[in-house]
Amino acid sequence: GRPFLYVDDQIDLHALYHFMINEWKLETPNIVVPIYSSTASHKSFKNGKMVEALKKGIRNVVNASKIWFITNGFDVGMPQLIGSAFRDEISLRRANEALKKKLDREQKTSTLIGIVCEDEIKNFVDLRSSKGNLKKELKIPRSKYGQLSLNSDHTHFIILRKSQIDFSSANISETKLTTTDTNDKSLEKITAAAQRVTNKFRNRFEAFLHQEAPQKQATTLTELQLTTTDTLPAASNKADSSNEYGFPMICILLQGTTETIELVYRKIQREVPIVVLKGTGSAADLIAFAYEEFIAKNKKISENDFFKVELTQYLLDEYSELKDNNFKRNEIRNYVMSIVKEVDKEGRKFLSFVDINSTTSSLNNFHKLILSALLQGTNTYFYSLCLLLLFFFNLGQKLVSVKKTDVTLKSDRLLKKRTDQLGANLRLTLDWNLPDLALSDIFQLDDGMTFSVTAELFDMAILEENLEAFVDLFLDRQFVLHRYLNSKKFIYLFKKAKDKDFFTITSLEGLLGLSGDDEELPEEFVESHLNEIVKRLTGIKDIFSKVEMNCNAMGIYYGDKSDNGVQKRKAIAEERALQHLVIYAVLMNRHQLAKILWKHSSEPIPLALICYMMFKNLGPYCHETYQKSLIKKRAQEFSDWAVGILDQLFHEDNVRIFVMLSEKNRNWNNMTTIQLAYHAGNKEFVAHAVCQKWVTRKFYGNITPQEVSWGLFSFPKYLKIILSAILIFPMYFWISFSPIGKASPVSEKASDVSDDVKQDAEKESKLSG
Repeated sequence: GRPFLYVDDQIDLHALYHFMINEWKLETPNIVVPIYSSTASHKSFKNGKMVEALKKGIRNVVNASKIWFITNGFDVGMPQLIGSAFRDEISLRRANEALKKKLDREQKTSTLIGIVCEDEIKNFVDLRSSKGNLKKELKIPRSKYGQLSLNSDHTHFIILRKSQIDFSSANISETKLTTTDTNDKSLEKITAAAQRVTNKFRNRFEAFLHQEAPQKQATTLTELQLTTTDTLPAASNKADSSNEYGFPMICILLQGTTETIELVYRKIQREVPIVVLKGTGSAADLIAFAYEEFIAKNKKISENDFFKVELTQYLLDEYSELKDNNFKRNEIRNYVMSIVKEVDKEGRKFLSFVDINSTTSSLNNFHKLILSALLQGTNTYFYSLCLLLLFFFNLGQKLVSVKKTDVTLKSDRLLKKRTDQLGANLRLTLDWNLPDLALSDIFQLDDGMTFSVTAELFDMAILEENLEAFVDLFLDRQFVLHRYLNSKKFIYLFKKAKDKDFFTITSLEGLLGLSGDDEELPEEFVESHLNEIVKRLTGIKDIFSKVEMNCNAMGIYYGDKSDNGVQKRKAIAEERALQHLVIYAVLMNRHQLAKILWKHSSEPIPLALICYMMFKNLGPYCHETYQKSLIKKRAQEFSDWAVGILDQLFHEDNVRIFVMLSEKNRNWNNMTTIQLAYHAGNKEFVAHAVCQKWVTRKFYGNITPQEVSWGLFSFPKYLKIILSAILIFPMYFWISFSPIGKASPVSEKASDVSDDVKQDAEKESKLSG
C-alpha cells in the first residue's frame, strides 16, 4: 500500500505541508520538480533505447539531491517512467544496503507524489471500507490493458475531492490515512472538469512550495502558520530564493493538454524555469515550434504577423475540441505567444529544450540539463545590474533627496541577496556533483563581480567523496587555505570524515597502538598524536604546530613586517596549510584529494616524496592483501610524479634544478630534496641522471686541474691527475682546491654543471638516435 491523503481541493496548504513533513516524515527537499504530461502514452515511450537513457538520467537526478517529484500519478507516460526509475534505484540500494551501512553513508531520499482528482479514479479505486470509513492505505490495483491506473511506484498520493470534507478537527494531523482494495471496475473517460480541479490545485500547491513553504521544519501547525503569515514578505508573483521560504523549482513538460499550456504560462509568470522535452508531441512540441519561429523572426512578432495564423492552425490540428471554441483557442494561442516572449528576461532564461530524438547522451545527463536550466533561471544577473546602477548613482550623487546612507543600505541588501543566491546555486552544484556548471554558471558570470567561497562550502567539498574536482575549482578561484585551516578545523575534518576505517586501523591502532573506538579526538590531537604519526612514517619531527596554525588563520605572521616580508610569510603559510591537508588526505586514504591538493603546491617534488614515503610505510599496517597492493600502487604514483617533474626540469631549466636539489626545505626539518629521496628509499629518484650529476659535483665540484705554463710543453689532464695521485706533490701546482667557505658562487657552479649536463644530454641523444 501507499500512504495518501483524501483532501478538499481548497484545503489550507500550511496544514497540508505540516502533515506531509510531520506525519509522512518527508524530508524537506533541496529542489521541487513538477512533471506536466498527458494521460495518454506517446510513441516515443515505445523507443526502448530512449526510455532506458531517460531512466538513467532520472536515477542520476534521484541520487543527486533530495527531490520532490510531483506528477499526475497515473501509470502511463512520464509518471510511469519515473516510477520505474524509482523502483530500479530502490532495488539497487537494497542490494547495497549492507555496504552503505558499513561505510555509514547517507542515502539521499527522494519523494514521488501523485496528485489526482477523485473523479479520475473512482471507477477503479475504492477509498472507503464497507462501513463507509476511510481506509488506512491506498492499495493500487493492477492495471488492465487499455485502461488507466495509478502508478504503484509513487511513494505518496494526494486525492482531491471537489466538495468540502467534514473533519472533526481543524488539525489535519487528525485526518486518517486511507487505502483501497482492488476492484475490477473499468476506468471511465477522464473528464475535463476533473483535470481542471487537479491543475488548479497543483498550481496553488506548487506556488506555495516555491514561495511560502518554510525551509526549516516547524514543530507545530501553529508555529508553521505564524512563521508563514507574520514573517513572510508581501505576496508577489516573483519568488525570492534567497530568503528562508520556498524551495528551488524547475518543471518538466512533455506532451500536455490545453490546460497544461495554461499551467506553463503561470509558471513562466512566476519565473519558474521549464525544461521542454521536444518530440513528445502535443503541448511540448507546440511550444517548441512557437519558440523556434520566435527566434527565427529575431524575437519580433507583430499583432498581424503570419505567425499567429500558423500557431492557430497548429492548435486546431493538435486539439480538435478547439474548432468550435474560438475564445478558448485564442486564449491558448495568446498563452503560447506570451510564453515564448517572456523566455529571456534580464539575462535569465526560463525555457530549455531537449530533443529526445536527437541523441541519448543528453538524456543520460538529464540531471545536468535540469540543474543547468535552474541556474540559468536565477536572478543573480539582475542583482548585479542593480548593484552596478547603485554604484554609479552613489558616485554621482545626482539626486539630493536620496541620502548616501540609503543608497549604501540598498547596495548592501542587493549584495547580500546576490551572495545568498550564488551560495544556494553553488550548494546545488555540490549536491549534484557538477563542477563544470559551477564554473560556467557561477564563477564565470559576466557581471564584473566575484564570488567568494565560504568555509562551509569548502567543508562540503573536502569531506564528501567524489567532490575533489570542487576542491580544485575552489583553489583555482584563490580560496585562502591558511585562513581556513586552524587547529579546530583540522580536528573537525578528522571527526567528520565519511570513512575513518583506514585511518583508525593504520594510524591510530597500527602506529600509535590506540583504540579506535573513541569518537572524540582530544584537543592535543594535532601536536601530540598527528606529529607522532608523521614522525613514524617519515622520520620528520614537529610538522604540526597548533599555535602557528591558529596565528596564520587569524592573519598574524611573524617575521619581516615590510610588504614583501608579509607577502612572503603569507605564501609560506599557504604552502604550509596545503601540506597539512595533503597529509590529512594521505592518512585518510583519499588518494584523489591528495593528488588535487598536491597539484597546487609550490614545492611539488619534496611533497611528492613525502606522500610516497607515507603511503609506502602505511602499507604494512593494512590487513587486506588488496589494500596493501593498492597503497603500494599509490605510493608508486607519487614517486613517478616526482621523477617526472625532475625529468621535465632537467630538460627545461638545468640551472634551477641543481639549485632546487641543494635547497633545504624548512618545512621538512631542513632536509634537502636529495636527502628526502634518500631517506624515503626512492631508488628511482636517486638514480636519475640529474641526481647522479649532482652527487658527482658534490664530491668533485671544487677540485679541478689547472693550466700551468711550461713553455712549449703541455700535459693532458688525465696525466696530471695520475701523476698527482701517485707522486702527490704535483697536485700543489697542477690541481686547484677551493677552500671551505670560499667556494665559487652557486650560479657559476650551476652554469658549469649546466654545460656538462647539456654535453652529456647531447651524447645520450646521439647514442639513442
